Amino acid sequence: MSNPQQSHDQTDPEPSDRKILFSALGWLGVFFLFALIVVIAYLPNRAASQYEVDKEARFEIKRNLDARQERLATTYDWVSQSNGVVRVPIERAMELTVRELRGQSVPEGRAP
Repeated sequence: MSNPQQSHDQTDPEPSDRKILFSALGWLGVFFLFALIVVIAYLPNRAASQYEVDKEARFEIKRNLDARQERLATTYDWVSQSNGVVRVPIERAMELTVRELRGQSVPEGRAP
């Protein structure tokens, strides 16, 4: 006859190292799989970053500014017609300045 006391005294054996290893690897696999699902679900649906959106706007502003500066630096235009103030291209302004500094007068017909 079996002693009921004897079955209670016995403790469960310690789990083997192999069972612990497989359990740990299983949990790591679960976390990895969850992270993979989150990444796959998130990446295709993410909105463009604000940097990417702003980058095109900044380039457009820069192109417009460069074109405007190029036009201002290379064309003649009235700044104030009533006061007789004219904008001249940089190259022409340098020629006139060099002439003026050398003491040569600017011919009336050549002035813009």
